[in-house]
Amino acid sequence: MVAKRMIKVMPKLKYIRVRRTWRGVYPMTPDGNPIVGFKGYKNFLQLVGMCGQGFMLGPGLGYYISEYLEGKTSEEINTILKEFSPYRDFGVQELLK
Repeated sequence: MVAKRMIKVMPKLKYIRVRRTWRGVYPMTPDGNPIVGFKGYKNFLQLVGMCGQGFMLGPGLGYYISEYLEGKTSEEINTILKEFSPYRDFGVQELLK
């Protein structure tokens, strides 16, 4: 399934011989974006569903969310809380699907 999508995006990949593969399960949201915010409990902040991008997104999100938890605010923090809200519309499909 993934290989077909990759070949569709980059047709020359169909000529590459694959020696090994590795698979794993990771959290995936319908729109491909993480979930950041409070839902259900006011003292439990969710920062999950990075869709396999945790090493890339985690440090930056962690920084801004730590600022938010200290009571600071910025345009970046407001954007993160809005775009990655657990209450957002999950009917939007991931851009790279």
